[in-house]
Amino acid sequence: MTDITWKIFHPSLQKSFYANLDAPANTNDAQIKQTCHNHAVDDISLQIDVVEAELQLEKDQQVPYNDGKMQHLQERRIKLINAKRYHKNASNAYWYFIQG
Repeated sequence: MTDITWKIFHPSLQKSFYANLDAPANTNDAQIKQTCHNHAVDDISLQIDVVEAELQLEKDQQVPYNDGKMQHLQERRIKLINAKRYHKNASNAYWYFIQG
């Protein structure tokens, strides 16, 4: 079994980004991987919507003991945004591979 490595790199992504991203075996494999990353982006967007709604609820209540919960929600929001960015960049990497 041979290791597949990336040979085509998206010009907007650092080569180090590809270190932990599975290289596609072919165009069909790249399309499937791209689609899976797009599905992850969609799911994360929904999760961000939920966190933002929870944050708004906490803000509306304006009680001091909610500060810890609000901080936790803000941290979760940041993690989700970073995950969304990763999956979007991965999708872009596979898209660029498909372009040839």
